[in-house]
Amino acid sequence: DGPRADGKRVLWANGIEQPLWSPNSDEFWEWASKYIIEYAKISIQNEHLIGIFLDYENYAPRRQGDLYSLSYDNIIMRQFARAQNLDLPELAPKKRRSWLKARGLHKEFETFQIAHWRKRTRALRQAVDELNSTFQFCVYPAPGTPFILEAIYPEWATATAPLILADASVYGRFSRFLPHKEALKDNRRKLLERMRVPKKRGISFIYVGGIDPIVQGADPEFSGKNAVMISDVTNGYWVFYEGPTYGEEDHTDYWKWFHWGNQAIAGSDFVKQYEPRKIPEDWGLKILDKMGETSPLTAPTAKEVRIGFPSAALRGDNIMLIAASADSNIELVLRNKPVGRYHAPLVWNLRRPNRTTLALGSIPHGETGTVAFRSDRDGIYLLGVSAGRGAYSVIRSNAPIGLYVGDKLSFISGVKRLYFQVPTGLEDFTLEAKGWRIETVRVNVYDPDQERVATGQTTPRRPTAIIRVRVGDRPAGTWSLEITQADEGVLEDNSIKLGPNLPPVLSFLPEHVFGFAPPE
Repeated sequence: DGPRADGKRVLWANGIEQPLWSPNSDEFWEWASKYIIEYAKISIQNEHLIGIFLDYENYAPRRQGDLYSLSYDNIIMRQFARAQNLDLPELAPKKRRSWLKARGLHKEFETFQIAHWRKRTRALRQAVDELNSTFQFCVYPAPGTPFILEAIYPEWATATAPLILADASVYGRFSRFLPHKEALKDNRRKLLERMRVPKKRGISFIYVGGIDPIVQGADPEFSGKNAVMISDVTNGYWVFYEGPTYGEEDHTDYWKWFHWGNQAIAGSDFVKQYEPRKIPEDWGLKILDKMGETSPLTAPTAKEVRIGFPSAALRGDNIMLIAASADSNIELVLRNKPVGRYHAPLVWNLRRPNRTTLALGSIPHGETGTVAFRSDRDGIYLLGVSAGRGAYSVIRSNAPIGLYVGDKLSFISGVKRLYFQVPTGLEDFTLEAKGWRIETVRVNVYDPDQERVATGQTTPRRPTAIIRVRVGDRPAGTWSLEITQADEGVLEDNSIKLGPNLPPVLSFLPEHVFGFAPPE
């Protein structure tokens, strides 16, 4: 912060500046060198300190990606201009890349900046080698950013101190709905694909996959078997141990399974990763405690009518409720919708009203597919759906469906109407809408007579909006909400949460509203 940092901060190609020292600044290298060299000194006295873990994940405000990519700060722009004998005009931050491109100079600028990075990384490696040539750099993320690939790879990886590359892509599962065996296969594929990057660069490296208990699907048994799988295809695993409560059952379970995994790895018994689950899989959602054959929810009557649904794009892991009568052939058509550069299958996991698994499947990226099953009992079936960071939508169904809200229900863009039940006797309720920075959202609430009775919106500075609704003398029953554009920002990623007094389900059609069963 402050004037002394002006022109020395990270400046992205799109003109966004972050409150971080540029990798082209003296301050950046003075700070890094100060600490890394001190750790190298300690490593001489303590053999257990083998190196340093450097985390280049970007947490600073206005982040555009992991650190570092090319920076267009004053330091490097002026140094490049002097080297090229250019008359450098005063350029707005967002104009700098295009100015270089228009003059055919951007490739030379890239080469110049990378050479600057390599000179500084080389000097730091040499200073460390003078103290301890076996001192290793462990770098996150792997395979890496331009700074990691172009400067750290060639300069910090040596024959006596291979670069340790920490890959976080296998922390847990692609989706909590992806079954254990399929998730291990997916993680294996990722690691093998990502390891090709350092192999092609020809550097000396140790590749390790990460595990993090707090992420979705990383339950204790999966984490232990994931450790075995990771070590089967890489040089080992590392744990970002967050989530479990020390002294509690989950903490004990994680260490039990990591111990189990370590024994398998030490004995090169990698086939143990394929052993059947000992503990039944649970989606870890509150819905599983509330629903099943003794569900407190009432469901609309299923009819053999092919129902088309309004446009709504969902994102993330969500659960759909399907109201089915026994011995019915149910079909639900889903569309896996491309979003940006994200490319993933849509995975689905269907459970019966008693929560046992009925069917599993996937729909390729950009395609439409059908979830088809024959219901073996009356009740509410649970369909877990996820397309990773992509999006998906319901095209049609021949049974009523609802969207379970739980902690949140995630969308991308707006939805004209979603319907929910307001129980009789409820005097007021709340809704919570969330955006993310410049991605904002407005939610309008309508009573059964289609009168708008409340509204609320997020802003770039206030990403959460609590909408308080007074029922008053308005009728209970089927109410609705609209997800639409806020006064500021863009309508993209957003989520909705219903207050505790409302049934946790939103429906596409008013005749398909799920409600609380009336008290006996």
